[in-house]
Amino acid sequence: MHISKYPSPNFKRSTTLKEFLDLEISELLPNQDIMIKNHLNLVEYLDSESPFFVLRKFKNYNNRGSNYSFKNHFFTVSDNEPALWVFMETFNKCELDFSTLIENQQFPIAFAIREEEKQGNIWQTTGRNHKEFSANGWKHCHIFQCSPIGETITHKKDLKRRSLRLLSPLNHFPFFSPRKYEMPIDYGENKECIVYVIWWLYNHFYTDKNKIYFKAFVEGQNFIIPIEEPKDIKIEYSIKNNHGSKTKKAVNIIAKTKATKKVTPTSLKTNSILVNKESTCFKISQNWYGQGLKITVTFKNGRTFQYNHDEVYDETILHYGNLNCWKKYGCYTSSINIPELVVPFVTEII
Repeated sequence: MHISKYPSPNFKRSTTLKEFLDLEISELLPNQDIMIKNHLNLVEYLDSESPFFVLRKFKNYNNRGSNYSFKNHFFTVSDNEPALWVFMETFNKCELDFSTLIENQQFPIAFAIREEEKQGNIWQTTGRNHKEFSANGWKHCHIFQCSPIGETITHKKDLKRRSLRLLSPLNHFPFFSPRKYEMPIDYGENKECIVYVIWWLYNHFYTDKNKIYFKAFVEGQNFIIPIEEPKDIKIEYSIKNNHGSKTKKAVNIIAKTKATKKVTPTSLKTNSILVNKESTCFKISQNWYGQGLKITVTFKNGRTFQYNHDEVYDETILHYGNLNCWKKYGCYTSSINIPELVVPFVTEII
């Protein structure tokens, strides 16, 4: 296999989305001929008689690696690891045989499996093979949502569409990670940014012979590529300060948590990397992002839930980031219950 070192961000080189795409993206995306080839290989597999679908986890289907079925069609669910793996293997110029890959479980289904997921787990491969991508400060973004908000499975074609969005290299692009950079919004999840990315890829990245495949994929998601260039978007980003005041802030959070910590079931295992924080309401916040918070929320009705703040943020910001409360305060809260959109990403403590 040809191994290519993934580039590091070229800091402060770009001030608009167009400038970033013009100067950077061609070096950050895989060879387009390999992208098209792997996309078509995936389509061929998903159109075969009995494919096993791999989908991004969603409501009522959130145990990664478990075996699920819908009208005699079988599938499992994952986090973003399969998508990142396919992207990086394509970047390394590997042609992918999805039938063999899935039959032999040759790509990771998750970064790690939680204890409560292990009982029904049928997929044994976990972990991260391409650590340099996120280590270099990139976020792996999707043009179209892999788990569309508010949508359920009603037909086999829904399984195919979700699996195609998760695994097709045509649906992936890199952008600066909110974990590493201070940004006013998560540009990789912003609708206006994504529309511009689609237009730019079609008009400035793909050759004429490959445009037809990208256009077919995009229109298959019920989206029409704009004829005119969308409005360019100013991008602002700076490297997060991981020392000094931020370290002090994290220490203060730990101290406060220990002072108010309640007794939890002995079976509950916490990740030592995360900082535990207790709350009486569900909350995601721009100011909390990147602090490694594991939130335990206990509502007035006595029900207690736990969630990884940054994971929930990544999965739902495309929705909450467009609400007025987010634009005004940079956060979303609920003091009554866990919002339906968030249910797949939280664990209730009994």
